Parts: sequence; structure tokens; C-alpha cells
Amino acid sequence: MILVAALSGRAIAQAVARTGAVVATLDQFGDADLPAPARRVPGDPVAGFDGDALIAAARALAPPGSGLVVGSGFEQAPDLLAALIKAGPYRLLGNGPEVVRAVKDPTDFAARLAALGLEELSIGHPETRTEPPGDAVPGEWLVKRTGAAGGWHIVPWDGGPLPGGHYLQRRAAGRPASVAFIADRSGRCELVAVSRQWADSAPDAPYRYGGAVLPVAVPLSLADRLAEAARRIAAEFGLVGLNSLDLLVDGGMDGPSVTVLEVNPRPGATLDLLERHRPGGVMRAHLDASSGRDWSLGAPRPGVIAGAVAYVTAAMTVPVGFAWPPWCADLPRAGSVVEAGQPLCSVTAWGGDEGEARRRLSSRIERIVADCARRACLLEETGSREKTGDVLASLQC
Repeated sequence: MILVAALSGRAIAQAVARTGAVVATLDQFGDADLPAPARRVPGDPVAGFDGDALIAAARALAPPGSGLVVGSGFEQAPDLLAALIKAGPYRLLGNGPEVVRAVKDPTDFAARLAALGLEELSIGHPETRTEPPGDAVPGEWLVKRTGAAGGWHIVPWDGGPLPGGHYLQRRAAGRPASVAFIADRSGRCELVAVSRQWADSAPDAPYRYGGAVLPVAVPLSLADRLAEAARRIAAEFGLVGLNSLDLLVDGGMDGPSVTVLEVNPRPGATLDLLERHRPGGVMRAHLDASSGRDWSLGAPRPGVIAGAVAYVTAAMTVPVGFAWPPWCADLPRAGSVVEAGQPLCSVTAWGGDEGEARRRLSSRIERIVADCARRACLLEETGSREKTGDVLASLQC
């Protein structure tokens, strides 16, 4: 058995199941398309898991000696990851607590990056501070929470004191991108795909994760630079399995400057897209590379795939019997309430190129949010008419 633990575990769990392994999952959402067996663990999407509840659920679900694959939720709590491993004990298939701690310590990460000679590849890293510098201009800095994920935690610095567990990072120019790669302990490191990413801003979360599209075609010279940067970083920190570098790419594609923002030492938000881009290869390669076995990636599938989170603008109750299209995932359970600004589901779309994939994706997001809201509204109105005998159609929906 392989135990999956992540704030949102559906994508990892399904990917593990596709390798033929028996999978059990712990996460915070308990979506309807989460493979069984699974347990919903209390906590907060930003603050992380309730540690005691996580350990108890793991012991109830997975026997000692099971494999363990983790996603988001442990970068700000590497001690909890260590406790989870020990609780089985479980066989970790991925990066250990000390590796996670190292890549998510903003000061140590910046210092170690500076020693890797990435500037010769025209690759840099933004200035990072754990205390505001005396001459800092608020508009030039962002506040980030150490180890957090999803962009919800990133806000412009207002010039005030930093909350505990937060740091400042100087703004940098460029378009968001990410490089997914797989590494092993022998020093081998191979790019899986380069993706372009974007934010879906909310009033209190201007950098909230929106979606991604891949593969992005890049010149061979840039691909080589990114591969070398990934190799150096993987070797420096001892990264294994599937990881990603979050970047900003500024300038023309022929010779752009690249800024490394952070490392995600785990399967990330683009896993669904990577699994479809490299059918049958990515999660299997992660498991094999983490276990010290020979590994290979599946051949790339033609086309471009885009994926994004569909957020709702108004609260809704998920209707019973709603027919979800096959291009939706992370499906909320019938009867659950999705609050305004929260994710309804995730959506994917293929296209012949990036533009076509993103157009289809946008159309599907609009459609699923509208259809779900309309169905929820119709059910609500039907229930109201049954109670009151009112046969007039509502104009509120």
C-alpha cells in the first residue's frame, strides 16, 4: 500500500493508483473523486494539518511499512512530516524532512543558490529578507509565508512589521513559469515539462493560483539553461523524485533572464497535466526514482494541455445528482457548501497550441460554474415551491 498525504490529495492518489499500487489518502477536502479508502483530516489550507489528527488517521488507514507520498501541507511543517514517517513507520517516497526544511528556509535557500553559479546561466534569485531593511520601499516587496503554497499567502508589503513565519521577497519582473523535473540520488536529473502559469486574483489574495498550460515550447538554449539549473539545485539540496522550480521569465525567448522564486519539493499543482502530457510515466518515474530503481518517462503526447481552478463568485450548495463532465476533477460532494471565492473544482482542456487550449479552458470554466450554479438554484427554487405552492418562476436565478 502507498499512503498519500496532502492538503488536496486527489491528483496524487489517482496518479499512484494508475501505477497499479493500492492507495490510501489523507487530505483536507475529501472530494467525491478521491479513491477509497480515504480520510478527511481537519486543518486549514494555509496553516496546514491538525498534526494529532493526521497521525491518528494515518495509523488507522495504512499499516506499518506502507509507502508514503506527500504533497502540499508539509513545507511549513517538516517536523510533522518526520512524525508521520515515524508513526507507521512508513517508507518515504520523496524528499525527507531535512531536505524540505532546507529548500523552504528563505535565508538558507537564497545563500545556497548564490553559491551555485547560476548567474553564469543568466538565472538569479530575488533579494530575500526576514526583517524589513531600513530603506525598504513597500511597493518593491512582497510578503510571503514560509512553506505555504497556492499563492493565497502572498500580498504586497504595506511597510509594517512582518507576522511570524513570514518573509519579504523583492519583486522581480517576468512572466510566471515552472519547470517540472525528476531527480535521483545518482545525480541524474531530467526535465518533464516547462509550464506557463497565471494567477486568478481575489481581493485579499492577488497572487492566488489560477492555472497552468504545458508544454511551453522554449528554445533549446533556454531549455538547456533550465535543465542545468535544475540539476545543480537538485544536487545541492539532495532532491529526489518529482519536483518543480517556480520561475519568472523576462525578455524574449531567445535569451531571457530567469529568476528562480522557489523549489516545490513534491508533486505539485501541475501533476494532472504532466500525467496526461507523459501518459503512464510521471508518477511511476517519481516512485522509482525515489526508491533508487531505474526510471524512465513516458513519451510526450502531441498537443498542449491547460488546467485551472474554477472559483465561484457566490456561495452555492453543490446539487445532488449533478452530472460532472469528464474534464472536471476535485469534485465537491453533493450537499456541501462552496463559499464565495473558494474552488468549485479543477478543469482541464487540450488544444493544438497554447492559445487554443486556454480558450477551451476558459469556456469550460465559465460553463461548469454557470451550470452548477443554475442547477443549485433550480433545486432551491423547486424546494421553495414545494413548500409554498408558488408556481411562478423565480427571476433571481
